[in-house]
Amino acid sequence: MRNDPVEQDPPAPAPALPDSPARTPAAGRVPGRALAILAMIGSAACWGSATVMSRDLLYAIPPVTLLVVQLTASVAFLVVLSAPHVFWRYRSRRFARAASIGLLEPGATYTIGLVGLALTTAGSASVIGASEPVLIPLVAFLIFGHRPSRRLVACIAVATLGLVLVSSASAALPGASPLGDLLIVLATLTAATYVVLSARIAGDYPTATLASGQQAVGLAFGLGAFALVAATRLDETGLDALTPGILAYAALSGVVQYALAFWLYLIGLRRFSAGAAGLWLTLIPVFGLLGAWLWLGEVPTLMTLVGAAMIVAAVTLGRGEE
Repeated sequence: MRNDPVEQDPPAPAPALPDSPARTPAAGRVPGRALAILAMIGSAACWGSATVMSRDLLYAIPPVTLLVVQLTASVAFLVVLSAPHVFWRYRSRRFARAASIGLLEPGATYTIGLVGLALTTAGSASVIGASEPVLIPLVAFLIFGHRPSRRLVACIAVATLGLVLVSSASAALPGASPLGDLLIVLATLTAATYVVLSARIAGDYPTATLASGQQAVGLAFGLGAFALVAATRLDETGLDALTPGILAYAALSGVVQYALAFWLYLIGLRRFSAGAAGLWLTLIPVFGLLGAWLWLGEVPTLMTLVGAAMIVAAVTLGRGEE
């Protein structure tokens, strides 16, 4: 008989509670504020730089094929990263439900998003993606009734305006597609929903364990999409047509964009609410600009620099929100 399950430490919690997470200090620890901030900045840096890499790779690899290569490398990396926590001990129906959130992101979000990115301009996609920090508090309110503070709403508004300034110049370039833009809108909505749902369970499992489970589900989704594309012959470019160098480049981008980015982001979600976490996402295009300048030689305009400064200022003012 257990009258106080929080304070007692049963010797064998897994057999007694097979549908609950195997709580360990690593699973339940809330990171310090400084670590959470560094994790959020690191995740934005990973996503921003990897977006440049993916944009480069889409010239050589079809979207769904790229997703499968990236997620395969990411899951392998995360399994190794989560091994010290003996991740197989966390098998349960509850963990399966937590991992199933990976159907939203990276599954649906990046399958749809990469197809949309291949159909439209990167600038147009960036403008639409700028709505995610706004959508996150909205989705959190619709699903759970969470009301963001006025300060957080103001900071998100300033950051979103900065995002629009950063992306507006490239969005005006020819090549934008209504269908591609619609797919990016759908991908942004699924990404916002992922953040809201993952914020509820981020502290229940070791971060690498949760990320590996979610991305394994996302990989299964991507493999299903890959099989559909192959069966319908929408794209006949096979893996055998890719050089080892391209495959290695794609695998590296997958580790950066999925393994490291999601691992760091889930660490931050242990401390920050979904709405506050969304504010840090506005740093992604700032790092994307830096990566495009260093990697692709793209020189930012004055408008993009002003927008980037607005984003950094908004994040600085809103960093006290948790």
